[in-house]
Amino acid sequence: MSNLEEAVASFVDARMGRPLWPGVPAHLRPATLADGYRLQHAIHARLATQGVARLGYKIGSSSAASQRPFGLREPVYAGIFDDTHADTLAAAFARPMVQPSLECEIAFRLHADIDGTDPRLSATSIADAVGACHIACEIIDRRYGDPLGIGVPSLLADDFFHAGFVLGAANPAWRTLDLHALDGAIEIDGTRVTGNAADTLDALAATRWLAHKFAAAGTRLRAGEIILTGTLTRPTPITLPARAVTLSITGFEPLVL
Repeated sequence: MSNLEEAVASFVDARMGRPLWPGVPAHLRPATLADGYRLQHAIHARLATQGVARLGYKIGSSSAASQRPFGLREPVYAGIFDDTHADTLAAAFARPMVQPSLECEIAFRLHADIDGTDPRLSATSIADAVGACHIACEIIDRRYGDPLGIGVPSLLADDFFHAGFVLGAANPAWRTLDLHALDGAIEIDGTRVTGNAADTLDALAATRWLAHKFAAAGTRLRAGEIILTGTLTRPTPITLPARAVTLSITGFEPLVL
C-alpha cells in the first residue's frame, strides 16, 4: 500500500487513544486483507521501537459462524502485547474499555519454532513445540462504533478488537485431553454462556493454520511466543465492575475473579 509510513503513524496514534477510537483518515486505511496484515506487521515493528513488546498472537474468528459477519472465509490473526497482558482478571478489568467482551480460550506458550513450510507439520509436531498450555481469557473491546464501517483490513491493522488477556495456570496434563471435544464456559454474575471445541478449530489445528499463514509470508512462529488459539464460546459482553467471573475449560483449573 502507498503512504505506509504515514499509515503506520496514524494507526499508532489511534492505538494510543484507546479505549476510544479517534479514527484514521480513509486514504490511510488498508484496502485488502493482505494490506491490513502488511500494515499490522509494520505497526508492530514501530511499537517495538517505542518499548511495546509483542508477546505473540491471537487467532480470531476461528469458526464459520464468527467469520460470516465479517465476510471472511478463514480465521484472522493479530498481535498481543506486554501492555495488554495482565496477571489477573481484576487487573485486566481495571483498565478503561468501551464495550468489552470476554473470550474463553486455550493458550500455548511455544518452546520451539514452528515452520509452516515443513511438509511433516502435524498436530503432533505442533504439540511437541508447545512448552506450556493454559486456559486464557482474551478481552476484546468494540470501541469502533460500527466496526464494519472502518473495514476488516483496518480492524486487522488495529489488532482485531484485542484489548487484553490473562493466562490461567499451566496444565501439565493437557496432552491427555481430547482437544476436539472440550467444553468451555464463561459465567458472569450468575449468567452462563457455554461452547464446545467441536464448533471451531481446535487449538492445534488453529496453530497449524497460523503457521501456514506465516510460512506464506516468509516467516515462522518463534519459541517464547504465546498463541491465543481462539474462543470456545461466543464473545460474551461484560458490564464492569462485575462481582463474579469464572472462565472454565474441561480439564483446566478455572480462571476466577
